[in-house]
Amino acid sequence: MDTQKVKLLKVSKILGIILAIGGILLIAAIVLLLVLTVIAPSLDLGPGGVVIYVWGASMTLDGSVDSFRALTMVTILSSVFMAAILLVASLVCKDISREETPFTKRISNKIKVISLLLFAQCIVVPLLQIVAATLFSQTTDTLASFDLGSIVIAAVFFCLALVFEYGAELQRQADETL
Repeated sequence: MDTQKVKLLKVSKILGIILAIGGILLIAAIVLLLVLTVIAPSLDLGPGGVVIYVWGASMTLDGSVDSFRALTMVTILSSVFMAAILLVASLVCKDISREETPFTKRISNKIKVISLLLFAQCIVVPLLQIVAATLFSQTTDTLASFDLGSIVIAAVFFCLALVFEYGAELQRQADETL
């Protein structure tokens, strides 16, 4: 086996483990947020409110438990998307470390799933932020941000999936000629 392939196998195995750990930690944070949402009525947010910083946006809660719950539910949804992306990416790395070639239809499909999750997160989460801000009285530094950079990254991942799909087809053709 050549050194490039050995390097690819080692790096993908290590990266797969790191991504899986990140996904698991994020799931633990989601569970913690869910618990926090359930106990929210017993929280005393006080007259000054509480500032929460999540995924690049800060929101000041004015003491309303409902607004706190709305913010945490949007945060939970965003975190679910990110955990799913991390876990699927770890599966991609795991597949790469176990396959003879990284150019398989299964890997290409998983990369497409990552691109669709990224795109959905870029659209769904800001829309829910707008709904939450509209329904509850709270001040926000950013009402909602449709992150163009993340949408571009989602498109790049989709193109990368198509490249892997094409590579899988070329690999299949090469295997048939041998």
